[in-house]
This record gives sequence, structure tokens and C-alpha cells, in this order.
Amino acid sequence: MDFKTFKLTRKPNQYLVAPEGLCENATPHRTAPVFPVDPQKLEDAFADVALAEPRVTRKASDDGQRDFVQRSALMRFPDTITFEAIDLGNGKSTLAIYSRSAIGHSDLGVNKKRIDAWLKKLEATL
Repeated sequence: MDFKTFKLTRKPNQYLVAPEGLCENATPHRTAPVFPVDPQKLEDAFADVALAEPRVTRKASDDGQRDFVQRSALMRFPDTITFEAIDLGNGKSTLAIYSRSAIGHSDLGVNKKRIDAWLKKLEATL
């Protein structure tokens, strides 16, 4: 997916985190934090946080982004989380994350809660 040209759907079952100005056609739900590490370290740390969560797997990816799937505990519904580290230079980086449910209309805030919790853990790690 291209965060620059990406458009949110009308469904409330999604959550977008991105730096200001990255998304031309979408307003992020939250502005991405800046981390004092290079993009590779940020990507590795995010993968560690994501894969430490229950029922999370990594999907194959070849476009510089990383995709993860977390399944709900009861019904095993899949939510997809797309992550991209963005180099800001001078040893700093930020990120773009899009978390969305594959099934249903509302997620009762699950995608927001997930990503906010993962970012809190990521910030504590870095």
C-alpha cells in the first residue's frame, strides 16, 4: 500500500498513524512519534513488539513495508497491520501504521487500542 495516496474507508474499523504531510488523501487518527533511531532499528523493534503479542503472525512482504495479522481470541477474525519505517535523517525515524479489520463494520475500538498499546511499548523500548 502507498501511504502517500492511500484513502481511508468509511468504516470505523480502522486506525491510521502517520507523520504530518505523509498522507495526501487521508487524515491520520494520530500523528506518528519520532524515534531517536535509524529506520532499521525502528522496524526491528516494532516487529519484536508486534510478534510478542498473542495470535500475531507476520505476512510475507517485499515492498519495504511489513504486514502483520492479529486474530481475535474468540472468533479468530483477522486484523491486518501494515507498518513502514520512515527515515528522517540524522539517526531519527518515524513510522506509518494502518490497522484494519477484514470482517465487519465496527471493531469497537480494537484497532485503536491495539496500535496505541503497541506504540506505548515501542516508545518504552526505544
